[in-house]
Amino acid sequence: MTPAVDAGGNSRIRPVEETAGNGRLSATLATRRRAMAADLIEQAALELFTTRPMDEVTVEQIAAAAGVSVRSFYRYYPGKEMILTALPVRLATAIAEETGRRPPTEAPFAALRNAVDALTGETNDYLRRWQRAMAHSYGNERVQQLVVTVTSPMLTEALAQRAGLAADDLWPELAGISAATALVVGSRRWTARRGSLRSHLLDALDLLGGGLGPGPAPAVTGTPGRG
Repeated sequence: MTPAVDAGGNSRIRPVEETAGNGRLSATLATRRRAMAADLIEQAALELFTTRPMDEVTVEQIAAAAGVSVRSFYRYYPGKEMILTALPVRLATAIAEETGRRPPTEAPFAALRNAVDALTGETNDYLRRWQRAMAHSYGNERVQQLVVTVTSPMLTEALAQRAGLAADDLWPELAGISAATALVVGSRRWTARRGSLRSHLLDALDLLGGGLGPGPAPAVTGTPGRG
């Protein structure tokens, strides 16, 4: 708290809400509250989706399990299907960022493939719950289509920047949509067959990369082995 002087010249303690940095503090706290609420909804939905198909779970039930109102639910998610896209969106964001950080000698698609290799390690409890929820949801196909829709722009932009092209040029646009689809297919195979998520994703990307080619950038002499 910061000392202050009132209209009569008397010193007083100014509450945190009146300090100069309060705007940033309030924004930070609000962001954290939003993230916590969204996470509560996501965790509650995953638990429900593992016990019965998504089509049989209502928004009201998810909101009640998360301890939020239905109105609050819709503040964070436009529909229950979008909850299952939260993990793929986070992964696609991380892949796009890592693609941009890869060594400049790596061609665009190789950089994306190697980013996936670097980011998909051991399967944790959250991934296993997401896997069970996906496997148990009748809305699986709808979710897969949504995942491609929401993640492909991130991958397209990352590949375009890597290639020095506009995002709406043919190669990055096709490569981004195809990469998003390959990641969905790899995830679906992992859900059905278990095993290593990384291996399923890399298998899908390697098959796709053979058709797309490396992209308009210097060729890579080799790619890292799988971990």
